[in-house]
This record gives sequence, structure tokens and C-alpha cells, in this order.
Amino acid sequence: MTTVIGASEFYAVASADEWRLTFEGALAHYPCPDARARLEFAARVVELSPEGYGPDLELRAAGVTVRLASSWDAGGLPEAAAALAASVSEVAGRLGLTADVSHLQSIQIAIDGGMGSVPFWQAVTGYDQVADADIIDPLGRGPGVWNQAVNDGRDAPARIHVDLSTSAAEVARRIEAAVRAGGRVVDDSHAPHWFTLADPSGNLVDLAAWPDLP
Repeated sequence: MTTVIGASEFYAVASADEWRLTFEGALAHYPCPDARARLEFAARVVELSPEGYGPDLELRAAGVTVRLASSWDAGGLPEAAAALAASVSEVAGRLGLTADVSHLQSIQIAIDGGMGSVPFWQAVTGYDQVADADIIDPLGRGPGVWNQAVNDGRDAPARIHVDLSTSAAEVARRIEAAVRAGGRVVDDSHAPHWFTLADPSGNLVDLAAWPDLP
């Protein structure tokens, strides 16, 4: 059985300056405009992977993003992720790569429908069903989709509901920016784990920092 760890256990080993925990796992991004350098970094990271658990690597022109995924089966972040994150940071340092956490986040889309809507959304997206109401991109690129009652007695009727997970510090900054941009906080009863905001038309977004809190 896989051992699952929390944020405090993860950050006791991994660098809080390089890694962010979101509801899809641990994320790090290393800007690297040189294509050969990106490939070298990725190859060295792959060599670090413990048996049965490896990183998801996304190589783009701007750099390399590393994701150490949470496990649906285990119900959280595997214990191996902490040591692996520290090793990735060490390799990046040896190659002269500096992490940039400013844009690390995870997004999922909530559909205002019951369980009867799941087969439809699975059909049109081509996603895999991983839980009763959750479907995810099998390639791990697009946002997850889940079904819930978006308008379950809320005072801000919504057509869409987006969940966004990032660091606690970034959540605070974005709330301030969103309010300046015409939005409002409609529910902070779950703070500091998440806040629900509404745009000027009433559409909702949960800004969630709970996985990032020790």
C-alpha cells in the first residue's frame, strides 16, 4: 500500500522555493530556452525516477515543467515524491537552471449537472473516468472536468464554475486583483483552504490553496 504524505512532510524534504503543491500533485517549472539543455535536464530527471513512480515532464520553448502526480488510487501524494522533488532540484542546480513558481497552478472545470451528465462529457472530451463524477485528460494536458450542483442555493447564480489551485501566497494576490477587476468574494467560510469568488456576471471560481498549507 502506498504511503501518502501531506504538505508539511513534503516541504520538510523538498524546496518551498521551487515546488508548489496543487490538487494534481507537486509542480516545478524551470525556464530554459535552449532545446538541447531542456532535453539534457529531462533525461537526467528521468534517470532519478524510483521504480513505479516517475515524473510527468512537459518540454516547451519556454522551459521544462515537472509534475509529481498525486495518486487517485492512493488518495494523495506518494511518499516518494518528496525525495524525488529534492533530487530534481539538485539536478536543476547542477545544470544552472533556476525555478520559477509564479505561474504554477492547476485548473479544473465544474459542470452544473448530475451523474447523468458524466457519460456525455466523457464522450465529447474523450477523457477517462477516474471517479464517480470526475473525468481527466488521459494525456494529462487539459483541465479536469467534474460534475456538481453549481447553483445549489448560492446567492451568485453561475453558468460556469472553475476550480483553480495554486500557492497560498498567490491565492491572496489573485483575490486582491480579482476584486479590483470587479469581482467579489462570495464565500470565505472555508478559508484559508479555499475562497469562492464571483465575476461581475455571477460565474464562480474557487481559489484553493489547501494542498500548499503545511
